[in-house]
Amino acid sequence: MFRKRNLIIILTLSLLLTIYIGFSVYMFPGQIILLVKDQPIKMPGLFALCGDELYWGAKTLPLKPGENNFSLKFLGIWQLKKTQVYLLERCYLKLGGHSVGVILESEGLKVAGFYPVITITGKENWPAKDAGLAVGDLLLKANGINLTDPDILQKITLEASIINLTVSRGKRIFETIIIPHPSNSPTKEKMLGIFLSEPVMGIGTLTFATEDGYAFAALGHLIGEGENDNQGIIKKAHIVGIRKGERGTPGEKLGLFDNSGETLGRITKNSSLGIYGELSESLDSPLVELAFYEEIKVGPAQIVTVISGENREIFEAFIEQIFSRREPTNRSFIIRITDSRLLAEAGGIVQGMSGSPVLQNGKLIGAVTHVFVNDPQRGYGALAEWMALEAGAFKSLQKQALGS
Repeated sequence: MFRKRNLIIILTLSLLLTIYIGFSVYMFPGQIILLVKDQPIKMPGLFALCGDELYWGAKTLPLKPGENNFSLKFLGIWQLKKTQVYLLERCYLKLGGHSVGVILESEGLKVAGFYPVITITGKENWPAKDAGLAVGDLLLKANGINLTDPDILQKITLEASIINLTVSRGKRIFETIIIPHPSNSPTKEKMLGIFLSEPVMGIGTLTFATEDGYAFAALGHLIGEGENDNQGIIKKAHIVGIRKGERGTPGEKLGLFDNSGETLGRITKNSSLGIYGELSESLDSPLVELAFYEEIKVGPAQIVTVISGENREIFEAFIEQIFSRREPTNRSFIIRITDSRLLAEAGGIVQGMSGSPVLQNGKLIGAVTHVFVNDPQRGYGALAEWMALEAGAFKSLQKQALGS
């Protein structure tokens, strides 16, 4: 009986310790941003932060400007989490708010489905299925030629009797043979029986450009599937109307892309914090100071966005709640639209406002990212400091990358 009771006590203590360790690791930030070099960082009990040496309790770390890498170790022995500590300087960004048309380009041609090729004898053939293709596959090459456009695959299909396809599926790349089949069309055109996905495209909002006006951030959230949809272009967009949001039905901006052939910029990164890339020309917009997490308060704020044409306007809002800055996320605070005109015309936040800059006390604190479907007056926002890190806006990090 005594041994059984001791066993229960040991198991209970082990469970509590496991819960404590897991909770401590979960709550300790994976990324920490500091503006002051001698600001102490508090480690949870029984844990140390390891760099060149172990740091216990609430300690001031020896930091160099830019990124500093540490690991969180239980009892100073077992590494359970990596943490980046950024020592950053004040940052100024060129204010966005412009509506943009976003067009993503996949790494290859994405398979959306299949159809049978009916031959002149009435027989059904499924060339793509017979080749082992699946919905979601990316067709990278055909007979050694990069597939950057459906027209390339179409031309090869008409000219070749056998096609060697290079295919990406998840993290695996493989090759397969597909045989084009003549159809029962009047021209007896050869077909593969593949439906290809249309490019991901839509309206969004530019959040900012870096101080030199070239590197940009927009949207504040992932678009497409992310893993392969990581390149593309942005174009100027003209807003022609707004479908008003209602409870249970998100509204949206109705816009036209600039069809002049000119691009506003190229997308080079598509992440959970938005899309990033380089503008074709330096953004002509005033500089605004970046606000860091500690400076953001519950209270009045403003958003910058376009609801008609290309004219940026400032609308009143209110920061209702600020969440703990534990990890980079596009849901760092809750914002409510209070501007009577924006509420009357749009109902609050609508699709296409993602990326709209949020200002407080004249500083850029973040970007609108999501609308509450059942309450379009309210939505989430991402911190501008995380987006600025993604955009490479800090000079100390730029110097660090150059090794200076």
